[in-house]
Amino acid sequence: MFINPFVMYLDKFNVLSPNHSKIYDEYTHEKDLEHSFEFTISTKVEEHLKNIFSSNPHSVILTGNAGDGKTRMCRLIHDYFSDQKLKNWPEEGIVAVPYEKGTIKIVKDLSELKEEIIYNILMELQKYVLGGHQEGIFFLIAANEGKLTKTLSKYKELEPIREKIIARFEHYDNNDTRLSVLNLLDVTSSVYVGKVLEKWNDSDNWIFCDKCEKKENCVIYFNHQRTALPNVKQKIVDQYRLLDYLETHITLREMLIHMSYVLTGGYVCTDIWQADYAKGKEKAMKVYYQNFYGVNAGEEAFSEMRALKVFKSLDPGLYSYSVIDDFIINGDIHGDTDIEEMHKKLFDNGLDMEFQYFRNMIEFYRNYGEGDQGFLEEWMPRLRRKLYFELENEKYFSTLRLLPFEYVTEYISMFGDKNNQSKMRKEIVNGLNRAFSRRLVEKSKGSSFQLKATNENLVIYGSFNKGQIHLYEEPSRNDLDHSPSKFYLSVDDRVKLKINLLVFEYLMRLNGGGMLNILSQDVEILLNTFKNELIQISEPDESILEIYRVDREKGLYVEDELSI
Repeated sequence: MFINPFVMYLDKFNVLSPNHSKIYDEYTHEKDLEHSFEFTISTKVEEHLKNIFSSNPHSVILTGNAGDGKTRMCRLIHDYFSDQKLKNWPEEGIVAVPYEKGTIKIVKDLSELKEEIIYNILMELQKYVLGGHQEGIFFLIAANEGKLTKTLSKYKELEPIREKIIARFEHYDNNDTRLSVLNLLDVTSSVYVGKVLEKWNDSDNWIFCDKCEKKENCVIYFNHQRTALPNVKQKIVDQYRLLDYLETHITLREMLIHMSYVLTGGYVCTDIWQADYAKGKEKAMKVYYQNFYGVNAGEEAFSEMRALKVFKSLDPGLYSYSVIDDFIINGDIHGDTDIEEMHKKLFDNGLDMEFQYFRNMIEFYRNYGEGDQGFLEEWMPRLRRKLYFELENEKYFSTLRLLPFEYVTEYISMFGDKNNQSKMRKEIVNGLNRAFSRRLVEKSKGSSFQLKATNENLVIYGSFNKGQIHLYEEPSRNDLDHSPSKFYLSVDDRVKLKINLLVFEYLMRLNGGGMLNILSQDVEILLNTFKNELIQISEPDESILEIYRVDREKGLYVEDELSI
């Protein structure tokens, strides 16, 4: 019986495994002593911190959720500037590191400390920051934002440092040469996933599988082989990129747990060896594109793995697109040799297709089972997921059609493209006009357009011309791993609306003629706030009342004026 020790290493990240507790012992900093595996990924924030303490030393506060890597970052900085690597954190969680520029006082988790200790640390921090670090002592503090701000607000004597920290929470540009606050929630989730897959799928980790007689029937090995393919790895990164567009943050720890499950399905080598035929077929269902969305996972997995809950709403297996569905069922008898070859390559006789079983069943369905939907109900979601991840040639159809967003292509196209941003600005403004009025108002004609500050009674408080409206993408950052993933619509440089993928989709559907058909409470609150801010800066003509009225011939609401 061959046992791959790397699979046992991955089992540490299985939340339902007894080995899971080991990942909390600084799982990314040192070799796994039992199996000699080393896992580290380079991060921009790590390099930024090294540069701060090397070139322009000052105090730094790291914030973020549990699992974002704050403690790991503290250890990395300790090991970089210290003569000795840190084996274990002292009970108080505070370490002083003398180096050529002074001393770095590292607090691995402020939230774990008693309140009086937190108070003393913050008073000391305030002293050093306000004094320009003349003592040569610089803090690196990992902290929970809520606990930090609560303590800062409680004590009046901490007001000076509280103002500085709050300013940096409001915008990272407020960081300076005395104090930086780095919020790891700003790290975009897609940045690390490709690096993790690259390292975990390194051939050296799977050499034990080469001699294993079970490898052709091993779903773990199958998942390794497929997720190592460049196009499949990119699709996984693209799914995480969607979370960036939706401003949904997945922590580093959550991502590692998710990727481990994608590869193993929660199994280890002994599960594969001990499986009889029936259980072997069951394990073949744990292919990576099923695991990614938690298909066939128990409720306990969903309760423990946040990433599964997040990605469930993006599952391409649940959305039917007729052209793709027809290809799945009939692509091998299409008549076009290119399409037939594409179908044959995609839906091969591999483990996930249960070898010859799928081809036999699809043949039987076409010949005898047109009235029986059982086969399709079982297989179609699975086959759509497979197609989404593994289709290489999108000449005939786009896999983006399987996502629950009609305008994701247009959204992605705007990044780094000023022309596309300019073109979409008019559509966004028209969507806003319909969102504000909650009516199907007439679109602007020609290249000019106006944004109307309108209430639900159809009174137009103010109009803003094309030249007053600017659309731009968020800037890149040099201090941490963050990819631009949203846009801002600015009016008169006074009022600004944040546009992520959900807001964009909402407005574009309205622009296309739909009426509030993807209602989202968060989107509506955001748009109502933006509308009220526009009304506040509007300067209506007191002698004329601008309104929308229904034009029955056009079937639309059009602008009109009433003299007062």
